[in-house]
Amino acid sequence: MGTSPCTNSSTCQTERSPHPLRKSRYVVCLAILLGLMVLAACTQDEPKQSSKEKATAEKVDESKDAKPDKGTKDDPYGYIMKAPEAPETLQEVSHYPEGELAHLKFRDEKDQPIILKEIDKLPELDGSEGEDVYEAFWNKLVELYAMEYKDPKELWEQLKVKSFGDPDIDDPRYQFKDGLNVEIILDASGSMKADVNGKSKMDLAKEAIRSFAKTLPEDANIALRVYGHKGSGSDEDKELSCKANEKVFGFSGYDESKMNSAIDKIEPKGWTSVADSLDQAQKDLSAFPADQNTNIIYLVSDGIETCDGDPLAAAKSLKDSDVQPIVNVIGFDVDAAGQKQLKDVATSAEGSYANVYNQDELTSEFDRAKEVAEKWEQWKRKALGENFSEKVSNGFDILGFSARWGLDNLKENNNLTATLLYLRDNDRLTGDAYEFISNKNDERRRNILDMQSQFEEDMKKVNEENYEKMNEMINEKYNSNKE
Repeated sequence: MGTSPCTNSSTCQTERSPHPLRKSRYVVCLAILLGLMVLAACTQDEPKQSSKEKATAEKVDESKDAKPDKGTKDDPYGYIMKAPEAPETLQEVSHYPEGELAHLKFRDEKDQPIILKEIDKLPELDGSEGEDVYEAFWNKLVELYAMEYKDPKELWEQLKVKSFGDPDIDDPRYQFKDGLNVEIILDASGSMKADVNGKSKMDLAKEAIRSFAKTLPEDANIALRVYGHKGSGSDEDKELSCKANEKVFGFSGYDESKMNSAIDKIEPKGWTSVADSLDQAQKDLSAFPADQNTNIIYLVSDGIETCDGDPLAAAKSLKDSDVQPIVNVIGFDVDAAGQKQLKDVATSAEGSYANVYNQDELTSEFDRAKEVAEKWEQWKRKALGENFSEKVSNGFDILGFSARWGLDNLKENNNLTATLLYLRDNDRLTGDAYEFISNKNDERRRNILDMQSQFEEDMKKVNEENYEKMNEMINEKYNSNKE
């Protein structure tokens, strides 16, 4: 416990330098190590990183030639004072953006140099600075390492999807109707060209859509809408690109040849018009009123609105319209700002939000609609007749959701603890400063575990109470409508 993490794999096992960042020899070694890492990354034998780890490393590495954003001589704490307050309530924790170092591991040999580059920006504290400075230092650490703790209301929405058709469910969107209509809205802005594990995000999205469309029942209707697929990301092309919002397939039954032809023509080029795409989807679905149709929308985007629209207002209008769709917002490898806006869009539409970082995760999100379609098809064929009645009994989903909170909390705490020990052992965080921030770390760990235990207990009651009562409780206790 008392030894600090080390970047030298051989000598550090037997001895530790008390001030590694202050010695020129260490700096030279670190530079060589970084150089070797870059060369290794270019070989075919490099161990594969997950898409999120790779994206994080690339984002941090983009600034390697820039001067660290540290405090100045006159304002040594300016850097940490910019950090937002660390979240404390469940609502705050589940809406706090994921940190840029969240998916790296401090004790991992390949990750540590990347992390140290960020940690080096932090000021040294000797315990004489005061609690305001300690609090700001803690806030900055949380901003760097915070994991994405999923909102329990997202689990509730997922459970409602799984219980689609249950006569006890009071939300009309999840009741059986004569028609089933699914519209996919695909972001074709320029950022969808970005690479994830050797393929562009656009290519991965296309494959997931092709696979999903094949699974829909013959009687179901499907449509594909795309935006940002014309012009470019330049200011001169903004108007052209923002107006490029087009339904390229449907509404109609699935036709593989026509669907593939429409998908093949899509190329990522320009700007992101989330608001207009939701407005257009509302018009697309206007022919299918909710009293006779189950309507589902999937919005796949990798960024925030850039066409000056108001996506939250558009999402609320969609929710209040006659089509009343089940809205699923998918953030594809999205940064913190994008996550926040897209989560808010899902909340405004009373829908669900999920972050995905690869094709498997994207496909998994589409599978939820496939489950609805399968139940709808069975009902349509009268396979279950009037005897259909299925209470939510998805204990594995609840336990799995809860377990992810626990695992994410463990990863986060390991990073925070290792960082604090490193700073302490190198005399960069000492005295009352170390004690204050270390206590904050322990408190956050306990607090999140308590939250996990409480919402797991609450969600298990879904199996025991009627939907109307549970919906009221969850909306009161886990209301995610936050400014």
